[in-house]
Amino acid sequence: MTSDSLPRLTGPGLAVLGVAYFLTTFLFASANVAVPEVARRLSASPAQQTLILAAFSATFATALILFGRLGDNRGRSRVFVAGLIAVGIASIAAGFAPDVTSFIVLRAAQGVGAAAFTPQVLSTVQATTTDGARGRAIAVIAATAGLGFCGGQVIGGALLAWDPAGLGWRAVWWSAAGVALIAAASTGAVPDTRAERRLPLDYRGTALLTVALLALLVGLSVGGTLGRPAVSWVLLVVAVGAAAAFWTAQRRAEAAGGAPMLPPSVFAHRPIGVGLLLALLFFSGYGALVFEYALVSEHALGMSPVASGVALVPYGVAFVAVSLGQPAIHRRLGARTMPVGATLNAIGLLALAASGLAAPQGWAWAVQPALILVGAAQAMQFGPLVSTIMGAVPDRIAGLTGGLISTAQQAAFALGVATLGTGYTALAGGMPAQHAFALILLVHAGLAAAFAVCARSLHRAPSTGGAEARVRVAAVRSRR
Repeated sequence: MTSDSLPRLTGPGLAVLGVAYFLTTFLFASANVAVPEVARRLSASPAQQTLILAAFSATFATALILFGRLGDNRGRSRVFVAGLIAVGIASIAAGFAPDVTSFIVLRAAQGVGAAAFTPQVLSTVQATTTDGARGRAIAVIAATAGLGFCGGQVIGGALLAWDPAGLGWRAVWWSAAGVALIAAASTGAVPDTRAERRLPLDYRGTALLTVALLALLVGLSVGGTLGRPAVSWVLLVVAVGAAAAFWTAQRRAEAAGGAPMLPPSVFAHRPIGVGLLLALLFFSGYGALVFEYALVSEHALGMSPVASGVALVPYGVAFVAVSLGQPAIHRRLGARTMPVGATLNAIGLLALAASGLAAPQGWAWAVQPALILVGAAQAMQFGPLVSTIMGAVPDRIAGLTGGLISTAQQAAFALGVATLGTGYTALAGGMPAQHAFALILLVHAGLAAAFAVCARSLHRAPSTGGAEARVRVAAVRSRR
């Protein structure tokens, strides 16, 4: 298919995709705010509270790549709308959940639905845009991702404080259902695309990847909350074993001329391998930072969820504004955009630590300038990171783009909270919360510095691996 014959993504279509990507991060962030109230109303234990969060992340992460392939085969718009409807129904049902067990099951169903529509967003952008139009579309998607993350905190907290009609936490889930169903009703504006040829679904690979990611995410989540019980270590061992078996099966399938879920040859292209490492560095720090901020502001300083969320608004505004300005920034900085953004992020994190220590009484407002710098800098990392991975995945398997990015995001969120979040909690047990936060921010700054180094190395020399990967993928396709 030539670029002239590509279906084009229009403004209304991009708006619908943006709303869907907003919903992905909104579902994650709003749950963080609402879970304490859910636990109080449904009498959930600490372990069950952890499972409420882990159920969504685990099912979401495990199904992403599968649904990316399914969208390539059956039509991305069709899978997109089915996922949105599933999230809408699951969210409505979650609001009626009579007990914590059924609520956890419905959170898992939300994760499956989100896994269906999320990879179609970036794969549709990849299949319907080129050059400057693609850059502008990615900027919008990046902005909506940041908006959903902060919006989840603010809107979720506001709904809990407002408590319309006495609905309490149920209003949070029903608001998500409204967004999902409105987006589903508007999918006529999204062009329907699919791969030129169908690739068979890799059921063995799907099963092994599901076991690996479920064990990893649940093991990290349960271990981080309950102090590393034996079951968390068992799950992590299972995750490593299943991941090794998955990778071996993928290599054998591709060597035999099959169509594995995650073709190992794709990783011969350096931007994908380095890009996923950058995603792990970025998202582990990004997710943990918001988690730690909530612990400091709400638990240690006694701020309400609404006040804590409102204090994050300038950070979110900076992220959204810089994301929308990303095309102009990239024209000026080019390949230096990510390294410069990561360097500014490290500076902002160090300033955040220093400003919090300097004004312990007015902490929430003293840290605002540093938080704004961090939000702007992270936007300079996120958009180009998505573009890097998107540009490296062949268009014919575009569904892999959204699956790879979102899977790395969820795994890194869990890893960041389990390590950095747990580290903060341990430090806060023996010193003031602001001091513990300042110390853990030094680790965050180290992650940002590592991101800058890796991002610079990405553009030092041209890679031939991408051409080899494309040839091998094409060879696999020609054998089918």
